[in-house]
Formats: sequence, C-alpha cells, structure tokens
Amino acid sequence: MFLPVHCSLNDSNLVELLKRNFMKAINYLLTILLLAPAVGFAQSDEHYTMFMYNKMLYNPAYTGSRDLMSANATYRNQWTGINGAPKLYNISVDGPVGSYMKSFRSVATGISIDNEQIGVENNTNVMAYYAYRIRFEKTVLSLGLRAGAKLYSANYSQLNPYQPFDKNLTHDIKNAFLPNFGSGVYWSGDKFYLGLSVPNMLQPYYDKNETINTLNAREIRGYYLSGGYVLPLNDIIKIEPQAIVRYIGNATYNLPLNCDINLSAIVYDRILFGFTYRTDNSYEAIVHLQVTNNINIGYAYDHITSALGAYSSGSHEIVVGYDFIREHYKYTTPRFVKSF
Repeated sequence: MFLPVHCSLNDSNLVELLKRNFMKAINYLLTILLLAPAVGFAQSDEHYTMFMYNKMLYNPAYTGSRDLMSANATYRNQWTGINGAPKLYNISVDGPVGSYMKSFRSVATGISIDNEQIGVENNTNVMAYYAYRIRFEKTVLSLGLRAGAKLYSANYSQLNPYQPFDKNLTHDIKNAFLPNFGSGVYWSGDKFYLGLSVPNMLQPYYDKNETINTLNAREIRGYYLSGGYVLPLNDIIKIEPQAIVRYIGNATYNLPLNCDINLSAIVYDRILFGFTYRTDNSYEAIVHLQVTNNINIGYAYDHITSALGAYSSGSHEIVVGYDFIREHYKYTTPRFVKSF
C-alpha cells in the first residue's frame, strides 16, 4: 500500500506513484473510520483533560510525531470526594524507527498500558501502535493503527445490592479478555495539526451468562476529531487554541456530543498556561513546565459546574514526560513545550 521508506520525493515519477498510493491509503482508512457500528450499550472511552499530551491514546497516527522517542505517565483522579469515582493511570512510549542521524523517519511505533478503576470495576488496556508517515514540503501526513486488548474485572461480591439475589451479581469477573483495534489520520505542520480517529473499532462485551445474543456491557465505538494552531504574538509568547470533539454512539445508542475547547499561552517555549471549557459542564485549568531539556511535567484541575459539583471537589490530573534526546541531536532540533 505504501512506498518504501528510502524513496525520494524529488523524482516526478515517484511523486505520481506516491500520490496514487496515498489516495488509496486515505480511501481505505476513511472506509474503516466510517464503518457503521453494531448495537449495544454505550460506554465512553477515557477522558484526559491534558489531551494535548496524550494524543497517541486516542489517535494512533500521532505515534512518533515529535520525531524523537518519548515516554509519558499520566494519573487522573476524577470527581474527588465521591466513593468509587474513576481513577486512571497510563504509561506510554513512542518514537520513530531508525537512526537519529536521519532528519525524517517514516515508520514509528509505540506501546501504552493504562488502568481505569471505577467502583468495583477494573479495566487494564495494553495497546501497540504503528504509524506510517508521509512527508511533504511543509507538512507531514501520518496514517496509524493500534491493536491490543482490555482485561476487564468486576468485584460484584463487594456490592450491597438492593436485590441481593440478582443472578448477574452473584459472581466476580476476573480479567475477561476483550480484544480491540483502532485507526487514525494525523496531518501536521510547523503551526497546526488536524486529526481524525476511531481508537476502538470493535465493540466487545463480557457476557456474564455466556449466551451469544446478550448486549450487556458492550462498548460503543467512539469517533474523535481534533485540531490546533499556534499563533506567535512576539518572541516570548505564543497563543495556541485547540479542541477535541468526541462522538460515541450509533443508530441505536449514543452519548451527547462532547467537546474540549482549549486556549493556551506558551511563554519562552518552556511554560504553558491553559484554560479549557468542556461542554459537559466543567472548566479546566492547566499548567505545563519544561523542567529540563528532557523532563516535562503538567498539572490540570477540573471544576464541575453541574449538580455533581455539590458532591465533588473536582478532578486532578498529573502528566510527566521524558524525551530521549541525543546530545548531538537536541541542539539542532530543540523540542520544548511542543503540543504537536
């Protein structure tokens, strides 16, 4: 489907061949992205306030986009003060494949492990990522895939149900294996990015009764559209508006359209201050620091404006990143506060 990595775009014949292969790849990927889903019970993907530092998790085409190997860890404590509220943990590593001496590498890979705890449920996701990147004169187009599985557990024996003899709550679930895969497209330049993805194509479910026609706990496919732009104000400050739109549903079940709209200021390419409005009734404040050339850390606080705010003091999120920068490489291509 794709050209070999060593091909040059300077040759007109190769350019025409690239265009033909590129259009075939786009048509194929968009067909996958827009596939009509099956029926089921809607279950949302994980939400991160600092989505700009977790792009690979919802769009596999982002893999390797920073042109160096990066490791990130994220912790989210959602709706603090509410018993059984979600807690999320994530570790991810990604980067281009090949020698650092090359100015551009077409293939990138990555891996992520995340754990989500909600009440008596515990979900662990392990995903591998692959991206093929096509470089044009001033932009890069990346096509990405991810594949892996969720281990789903639920300790129903810890519940105190209103109907204690409910047959669905009589035994626990331990590490039910639920495979999945996803795909995405990511287009970026020096000052912008635009992405479209479906991180979980399949709609797996765990059937406690072991019958083949149940719809219990089925996950509904989610569609993600994201974009951002950097506007330099002067030599010190840059303004970066960006947004991510999520739609989770199908013809039978759907969740309300959800959108995070962020406006950030980047100071001296090392400090970011951001404010986000989330359409499901919350506001978020973000601060992100490039502590050294290799280490960065960020914190976000969510303030809830809905009725849930009477029971929760908000949500907290922390992200820590490490860039594996070679000494001879970091001075020629510095990467400080770089969202895309």
